[in-house]
Amino acid sequence: MTNQKIVVALDVEFDKAKKIVNVCLENGLKMFKVGHLLFDTNPKIIDYITKCSGEVVLDLKFNDIPSVVSKAVVEISKKYKIFAMTVHILGGKQMLQEVVMSIKHIKDRPIIFGVTILTSLNDTDIKELGFKKNFVKDQVFLLTKYAKVAGLDGVVCSAKEVKKIKSQFGKNFLTLVPGVSIEKNISFDQKRTLSLDEVIKNGADYVVIGRSIYESDNIYNRIKNIKDKFF
Repeated sequence: MTNQKIVVALDVEFDKAKKIVNVCLENGLKMFKVGHLLFDTNPKIIDYITKCSGEVVLDLKFNDIPSVVSKAVVEISKKYKIFAMTVHILGGKQMLQEVVMSIKHIKDRPIIFGVTILTSLNDTDIKELGFKKNFVKDQVFLLTKYAKVAGLDGVVCSAKEVKKIKSQFGKNFLTLVPGVSIEKNISFDQKRTLSLDEVIKNGADYVVIGRSIYESDNIYNRIKNIKDKFF
């Protein structure tokens, strides 16, 4: 059994999402990532998950002026039962600090993950975007330091960066790794990813699996295989 927690990404329409949630819960997988695709069309999925005793990682990657983001995080935390949510570290120091302060006194507050560099981007991409540091790994560690100082609970990063982040910022500083494939050498639109076996070996705290599940011809068997193999 691994210490990592699997987060199932629900980047599908509402009815299919409910079916995936039910199968996952039957097999002991209780955490689900809800992003823009599902939240923006039917936020009721959050209530459905929590009523079924599941946990929600709300991945909306907030990035706006400090007052807007901090208020949004508070209002969502009041309206829904959220286990964790994401904000963009590139929103800046003040935005991150205001988010941390705004939820400080909320009972059962959500974990706040800071998004570093999207795993769909590589060195070429960030060079084209004009980043001073032209290597993704350097930019990721710079942003992670920024998140740590601001008081965030952890970061969203590539599996390739987990070991160094844990080494530099401590084992208790959380890492959430998105876009993980069960199959080896399958990356979909991700450019900095590893297989599930490799991600677990590198020590990520939360591992997000999406397309390997919801694009499978047999979702039930795929979920059961994950449970049997890793848990």
